Amino acid sequence: MKKQNRQAYQFLTPFIILVSIFYVVPAILTIAMSLTSLDSSFVWEWNNFRNYQKIFLDPNTLVIVRNTFVFVGCSIVLTIVLDLIVSILVTYFIKNESISSFFKSLIMIPMITPAVVYSILWIWLLDASENGVINQFYMQITGSELPLNWIAKYPMQIVVMATVLTSLAFGAINFSSAIKSIPENQFKAARIDGAGEWEIIKSIILPNIRYHIQFIALWETLGLFTNYVTIMLITDGGPSMQTEVWALSAYHKAFTNQQYGYGAAISMVLILVVMVLMILLNKVMAKRNER
Repeated sequence: MKKQNRQAYQFLTPFIILVSIFYVVPAILTIAMSLTSLDSSFVWEWNNFRNYQKIFLDPNTLVIVRNTFVFVGCSIVLTIVLDLIVSILVTYFIKNESISSFFKSLIMIPMITPAVVYSILWIWLLDASENGVINQFYMQITGSELPLNWIAKYPMQIVVMATVLTSLAFGAINFSSAIKSIPENQFKAARIDGAGEWEIIKSIILPNIRYHIQFIALWETLGLFTNYVTIMLITDGGPSMQTEVWALSAYHKAFTNQQYGYGAAISMVLILVVMVLMILLNKVMAKRNER
């Protein structure tokens, strides 16, 4: 028995070393850094919990918190709804596998496109001049002679839409696989009983994939709270902090303002909030499943 345990530990050792180097050590350093006034001088001076006090005294904190919850809330609702619509369309209504695969490939394009290229495409499409693609359509349809600065006028809506499109493929393909696993005799029995398409979706498809919906909701929520790359590249938190979310704020404080200790403290608060939310969501979903 001891020999088997020894062999198991030998196989696990490289994995444990890698996890320690790339996850455990950085996590410990981040916690330590959040308790210092570390800046561009790279002098580690302990200041206890002053960084955390500074977060709560910062007048912009409430704005950033509001932006974060608006961004995450709108994105997660749109993502789940669009995931369900797309997956049901390409799996339940479109029976031809070739056509279904074609549409699945299309929705994967935003996900596999590099973030920089994807964001530049959005900026190009929404260019504020009359040469902007969206502005050309807008001016032709409305007859307006003045183009719109779409990013300045609808910054949050744009970053939400850009984020949702990159998340669409993952959830839609998961839901599509789950729908395929539903036994065909359930659909046949429902049709024999006279159920319409909406009744089949509501009474058969959604209950059968509820665990997949819960998983995608948890996964996307976690990802959205820590996501800032698309926002940074399209709006950089502007205009006037209208799209400054918590994760982007940590990036700006640490790498733009070079307040590494303060940025680490903001990151730690985000980690704690996400952990609490995940625990609460898991408990709520567990109770619903019991019912």
